[in-house]
Amino acid sequence: MGKSEVISEPSVTFARNVDWNLFKVFHEIARRGGISAAARALNKKQPSVTAALRRLEDQVGATLCTRTPRGVQLTVHGHQLLAACESLQASVQDIPRAISATNAEVSGTVTLRVLSNLYNLSALSGIFDDFHTRYPRIEIRLDVAPWREILNSLKKGEIELAIGFADELDDRYLFIPITKQPQQLYCGPKHRFFGRPAVSPTLMEAEPFVITRDEPLPYIRYRDRYGLGRHIGGFADSLNERMWLIQLGMGIGFLPKPIVENSNFASVLWPLLPDDEAPICSVYLMANGHAARSAPAQLLLDTAVTHLQRGTR
Repeated sequence: MGKSEVISEPSVTFARNVDWNLFKVFHEIARRGGISAAARALNKKQPSVTAALRRLEDQVGATLCTRTPRGVQLTVHGHQLLAACESLQASVQDIPRAISATNAEVSGTVTLRVLSNLYNLSALSGIFDDFHTRYPRIEIRLDVAPWREILNSLKKGEIELAIGFADELDDRYLFIPITKQPQQLYCGPKHRFFGRPAVSPTLMEAEPFVITRDEPLPYIRYRDRYGLGRHIGGFADSLNERMWLIQLGMGIGFLPKPIVENSNFASVLWPLLPDDEAPICSVYLMANGHAARSAPAQLLLDTAVTHLQRGTR
């Protein structure tokens, strides 16, 4: 017998086709003893509740209640269905407790390769705090690395989740935006432009630059457009060390504005560009789009997606 010839059990067909919301309506009618009272409790109009009752009776193939001057009277079939609805409601009410108990039992480790100074991103604080509350036995490990190394590690399958920049969005991977960071150009207190209004990038062609080993694409494009950074004055992969070298006057350099403003270097680093001209780098939560993930990684990804989608509404 082929698949198209398989005959489903009537109960299976009923469960697949029935509108489960109708049970909730019937439960309110039975509990409150009338259609009008059920309509008020459900915040629905009386005709829609009456129609829902009729649909349910059609689907179960039996009369569930009769109207009387004092409300509704359940039939034998109605009493049977009410007992089933009470059991169903109890099961539904128990779901949060059961999930909470399961969450507390889930254990393991999830490792993310990430950019430095992520504690300045409020969205991530909310995600990690919620995740730890839900899954207290899952250990989170943050492995800080340069952005290119982060991306390559994800593509090689060395890690399951990552947070960083991306030079291009590949359909084989998930790129979930966390935030867009303005990348301001900064100088230190000894620089001639320190404390002055924003200046044109054309005035900075001869300035030495403090750079990182593998600059994000927006940095490179901006420098190429204006001929900046031909003279390298300092080099550091670590963001804190780059801020330090710029403060010491080794050169000017691009830094993420939100992180500078929340750092100990905020008072000794001066922004040189108008904010609307500063290049932008998007920070993504990244994952392989097709590979199976461990339970801890999948739970963290689910938590993050829920938070980030909520933030875009």
